[in-house]
Amino acid sequence: MAVIGRATATVISLTILLVPAAVTPVADRPPEIGAGWWEVTANAANIRIDHFGGDTVIGLARSGDAVEVVDTWTSPLGARWAKVMVVRTRATGWVLWSLLAHHDPASEP
Repeated sequence: MAVIGRATATVISLTILLVPAAVTPVADRPPEIGAGWWEVTANAANIRIDHFGGDTVIGLARSGDAVEVVDTWTSPLGARWAKVMVVRTRATGWVLWSLLAHHDPASEP
């Protein structure tokens, strides 16, 4: 009987973890790391030492700068951040996800 209880608990736990991913719209999902390339869409994006708005700015990426996304993080309040390496300057740090656009080479002519 205990085995059935553990199996049920495992199924419920997996459902809790997997259902949000299944119903999250594609546009709201975090970026795939390493797929295609990313670029800055704002006039300028502050590159911060950590994924908090008040942290130290360690660099600046300009509009059109290509970046490599190496990690992502979403705050408990829903603010999305991407850890990037700016190709032009090699600066690595965190920028707001909303300041980036993805370019997929498979979908481009």
